[in-house]
Amino acid sequence: MINFSSFMPAEIIFGKDCILKNKERFNGYKKIFIVTGKSSAKLSGALNDVLNIIGEMKADFYIFDRIQENPLLSTCHEGGKTAADFGADLIIGIGGGSPLDASKAIALFAANPDISPDDLYNPPYKNQSLPIFAIPTTAGTGSEANAYSVITLDGKDLKKTFTYIKSYPAISFADPKYTLTLPYSITVSTALDALCHCVEAYLSVKSTPFSIIYASLGIKYIYPNLEKLIDLKNKPASDIDYSIREELMFGSLCGGVTINTASTCFPHPLGYNLTLINGLPHGKACSVFVGEFITMHENEIKSGGAGLENPDLLPLLQKNLKAMYADFNAPIEKVKENIKILTDYHEKFDDETLKFYVSKVKTARNFTNSFRKVTTDDEMFDIYKKCVGK
Repeated sequence: MINFSSFMPAEIIFGKDCILKNKERFNGYKKIFIVTGKSSAKLSGALNDVLNIIGEMKADFYIFDRIQENPLLSTCHEGGKTAADFGADLIIGIGGGSPLDASKAIALFAANPDISPDDLYNPPYKNQSLPIFAIPTTAGTGSEANAYSVITLDGKDLKKTFTYIKSYPAISFADPKYTLTLPYSITVSTALDALCHCVEAYLSVKSTPFSIIYASLGIKYIYPNLEKLIDLKNKPASDIDYSIREELMFGSLCGGVTINTASTCFPHPLGYNLTLINGLPHGKACSVFVGEFITMHENEIKSGGAGLENPDLLPLLQKNLKAMYADFNAPIEKVKENIKILTDYHEKFDDETLKFYVSKVKTARNFTNSFRKVTTDDEMFDIYKKCVGK
């Protein structure tokens, strides 16, 4: 028996020059608030394409380019008040995951300028978020396809996810040409993030037949191109051809769709410390743990589901693992090894540091999303120890 529900109201327009070919979708907006970082929106050409359309429309615009990697709650709150003062009627997020996630928080703050930063996490809200257009310039986050917004809490080295039914982008324009200028390191890290989304979604108890379709597609498009990227190490960005960029962006989009239903699992919260405290880019930080994530579920098959909270889920876990192996179309141990090669992270930490890391993330809900739930401090410590322990 198949039973599931799916809700993903974001309209997605994919392909080269998709913004320029659909400029009429910007009609009717008079005060456009653009959320970006300092460079990627300009270097990619995305900002220029948007500004040309706004110029033709003769609409007013404001560029809020203060979004940094791992956007702060205070910055999003400031952006929302600035957008409200400007009288914005549309928020456009241009960039990687940070500007896209920030644009969702800013759209809520702009519609509710009197709420405090912490009220982002305290619905209900008086007013719905302003409409959002999302324009990704990396292939990894998948934020253009879901309502998730991961925000960094000021002074706490801690990320917290904000999600709201009105935070889905009204339209997402996914144009692979905007990733052509991405350097090799960012291309790899963001692609690893997208791959983690698909793997984690496959092994999530929230997975459905619908979400598995997109997890499967994502792996089929992402992993072969990650193998190609191994051979392109230390090459200029121009050596990564358009077909690779296009398939990675499509795979990333699939990853965003699948976690919209299935969510992420423990590689994500465990990786947050490596990003916020040690500076490892988000995608690579998650991929540090994804090999162990797969191994833990393989061990459940070998033990007959001894560690599963619900042993009745064992047949479904077996089915999903088998399907995932087929999607990789490579020996799973080779897959794990290639992920390690691409992640290229060798720093190790002592036990006290690892215990501190556990204390920072142990309340994250992601730990209970997987078939093999991770529920105790000791289990989290053990995973850290295996992956980054001295």
